[in-house]
Amino acid sequence: MILNFIAFYQLAYLSKQIFIKEKTINNNQSLYKNKNLVTILLATTLRGYNLGFLGVFLGIYLYYLGLSNLQFGIALSCFTLSGAISNLFVYFFKNILSRKISLIIMTLSATISGIMLMYTDNYYMILIAAIFSIGSITGGDRTGISSIEIPIISKLVEPKNQTYAYSVYNFLPMISKIIGTSILIIIPVLRSITSLQTKSIYFILLTIYTLINTIQTSTYIFLNKEIESINYEKAKIISTSGSDSKLILIITSLFAIDSFGGGFIARSFISFWLIKSFSLNEGILSIIFILAQILNGISLILAPKIAKKIGILNTMILSQIIANSIIVVAALSTNWIIASILYLIKEAFNDLDIPTRQAFMMNIVSEQNQTQMASISNLGRTGAHTFSPGVAGYVSSIFGINLSLVFGGAIKIIYALILLRFKSITFKKYN
Repeated sequence: MILNFIAFYQLAYLSKQIFIKEKTINNNQSLYKNKNLVTILLATTLRGYNLGFLGVFLGIYLYYLGLSNLQFGIALSCFTLSGAISNLFVYFFKNILSRKISLIIMTLSATISGIMLMYTDNYYMILIAAIFSIGSITGGDRTGISSIEIPIISKLVEPKNQTYAYSVYNFLPMISKIIGTSILIIIPVLRSITSLQTKSIYFILLTIYTLINTIQTSTYIFLNKEIESINYEKAKIISTSGSDSKLILIITSLFAIDSFGGGFIARSFISFWLIKSFSLNEGILSIIFILAQILNGISLILAPKIAKKIGILNTMILSQIIANSIIVVAALSTNWIIASILYLIKEAFNDLDIPTRQAFMMNIVSEQNQTQMASISNLGRTGAHTFSPGVAGYVSSIFGINLSLVFGGAIKIIYALILLRFKSITFKKYN
């Protein structure tokens, strides 16, 4: 409880700082006076709880069901596949369905998935529920929902303020992710002070998860036509320019490499690793991931400042090299305290590239191609991420889960080095 109080005090202070430094959308219009933007921020904050909860809970829950490493990896791949499917949905229906309707459909799908998870512990039914989940095993959001929300923010906010806006967009759900992660502390508490069985406690947590999905669906009803893309407003498909197509292809390919490596070190995989290698309980795991979320939040606040000093691409590259070098060392540790500390240090650097990456993507293509950039790049990320947990499960079943983590960190370092090479050739004018 003391740790939670300190954590939320720190987050309250950080939240105050980010709002003190508030910029504007258009001269005198406050960032938080735009109805659509506030709606998007509220929805992503609600979703943040579920992402924080699911990212850690999956590792615990699937371990509780007694899955093998390979079965666990396949299950995670199905959860990631749902993100890929949602991005395909956004891409193919971007000029047919409004952004508002698309958001409602995807959150309804997540609600159905939650109901299925509440009432079954059958492995194959869980795989089906996973495909409907529009979820994430990383704690982050690479789904079709973010593929729509990111261009909406770009449409509502001037380019000079977008890195800041994306920092707020990522910071608010970071706070709710901490709540979603910290709720897992009640599992060992309820087991000790009540007669509830573990399965009943998990049912309660999944019920909360499903209710929040339902509330998020209702939130999107308040969006209006201001959020719609040029393509949809003109009711026709505008072809992507040659230069935009090339950039989208390059970005998607690079991000796919990064995401493939990320599947080996996803938050669900980390929780599975810690509980299986060191026999940690849900309470300790929850504390570790609460601290990780706090460090993520701090990095989101610092990202615009660092990017302003060293450049957007340099921030993306350096943060990933540092973070993934640390996780490689953590994976080789035989002491849970050392492994946890190294993991937390890694998390302090890991999210520096999120708002910078989002601002970068939206500013290198024209407005009519922003949804396409977001959906295709997210599709590349989730597509690669879909296969990597299954591969990671196979690798860990043969060589051990530690080597699987090393492999994932190494792939992400290679991605950063490739991005460094492309930086001087293709992206020089954008840095």
